[in-house]
Formats: sequence, structure tokens, C-alpha cells
Amino acid sequence: DDSSENFVKDLISGYDLPDRLKYYKNERTLGSPENWNEAIRRSSGEYIKILHHDDWLNSKDSLAKYVQLLDENPSVDFAFSATTAMAANKDWDHVLNESELTSLKKDILVLYRNNLIGAPSTTIFRRSVNLFFDNNLKWLVDIEFYIRMLSRNKDFIYTSKMLTVTYLAEGRVTDECENNKEVEVFEYFYLFDKLKPFLGKGKSKAYRNALLKLIAVCKKYSLKNISEIRAIGYKEKIPLHIISFIKLNSLHSITGRAYLKMLKATVSK
Repeated sequence: DDSSENFVKDLISGYDLPDRLKYYKNERTLGSPENWNEAIRRSSGEYIKILHHDDWLNSKDSLAKYVQLLDENPSVDFAFSATTAMAANKDWDHVLNESELTSLKKDILVLYRNNLIGAPSTTIFRRSVNLFFDNNLKWLVDIEFYIRMLSRNKDFIYTSKMLTVTYLAEGRVTDECENNKEVEVFEYFYLFDKLKPFLGKGKSKAYRNALLKLIAVCKKYSLKNISEIRAIGYKEKIPLHIISFIKLNSLHSITGRAYLKMLKATVSK
């Protein structure tokens, strides 16, 4: 419980589950994702199954099915499911098609460009991997975690069964981050730098694909100067391609698009 009030504590007190439920309240608010890490630190079971407060299991046997994914695959550390996403005005299913599943199996770095796995509530993993979420991140925190998880053991299990429901309620951390220049620009640069050991040298396809995503973020926020990146707190080395793109884009947007098109053509080869 990371809330500042006692609403959760009062609710829990109405249930008699002494052997099945352990309740903890943080002495001070930790925020996301450090509260997730605190839950992991306090865990004692074989598996970790995160379920955010605005998500829920889709059926009475969903948790058993999650456990079964790892029970039946002892060499696998990580599994995830399809999910039903619900919003105030529409619902939809997040299900991987064969092409997306193949892409993820072939190259986990595809996650930097597109979160194919989804929210942490759709996942289950072994506690023995001893991984925690990077508390420098909020927007890309799940993607970074998945990449580190799958870089240790590339095998994973996916089920197309809708085992969870993710509810897109107002006031989520996601709402604070999405389309937020300060958050998105910093986190994509931060994660790009952190992924360098996995991306390989500058001529690799993985590196170029990640670079394309970084350029798309710069283009989204019409960055015209490197100082804009520095102003949001990113202090590490900026890739030369990004510097070139921003300089060209500051002269004329068409030139910037031409540079992006040229780089895409290079990647496609």
C-alpha cells in the first residue's frame, strides 16, 4: 500500500484471509516503480505476479493459468498473456499476431520501438531472476525491465488467452507521461544509452532500428537544438546521427524528413 490515506487498509480489514493475504503499508510514499520493487523485495514465493490497482484477473482461474505457464516450462523465467483493455468509451483486445510473436522471438530489442508485451499486469516471472524495475524510469520502465529479463533468458511463454483486464482509468502514471516532452525525450535517450551493450556497433540493424525510434521521438517534439535535450536532464553522449538530424531539421523540416527517409532506406538494406 503506497497511498497516504487508510482506504486500502480499511478495505483489507473487512476480509478474513489470514493465511492467504499479507498486507504491507509503506512508511513513506515510494511512488512508481519503486513501490513495485518493494512488493518484489517482500515476496517469498517462487513466482512474482504483479497486478496493478486498476487491473484485474479476467476469470477465477486466471491466476492458476499464469502459474501453469511457468510450472510446465521449468527452463523459462518469463511468461505473459493477451489482455482485454478497457476504457470509458471502448474496449479492445491486445493479442500478438504471428508476425509480432516472431519478431519478439527473433529480436527482443523490437520492444524499444513497440511494447508488444503490454503492462506488467499481463506478466509472471520467477523470483529467482532477482530483477527489479529501474526507478529512473516511469514511461519506459516496463520495456526496460522486459529487455533485461529476456536478455538473460531469451525464451518466454505467451498465451493468447485473455487472462487479465487492464483498465485505462484517468489519473494513471501513463497519463502523466504520454505526450510529455520532458518524460518521453529523457527516457528514450536514457534507455537508448542503457541498451548500447545489446544494440551492437553503429552499423548493426538493431542499432539503426533503435536510432530510427529515437529520431521519431525528436521529430515528434520538433527538437531544433541539442540544448533542448540537455535541458530535460539528459547528460550522456548524444549519438552523432541524432545531432545531424536535429541540425538539419532546424534548417528546414523537409531536410529533416529527407534525412529520416535516407536512414530508413539504409536500414531496409
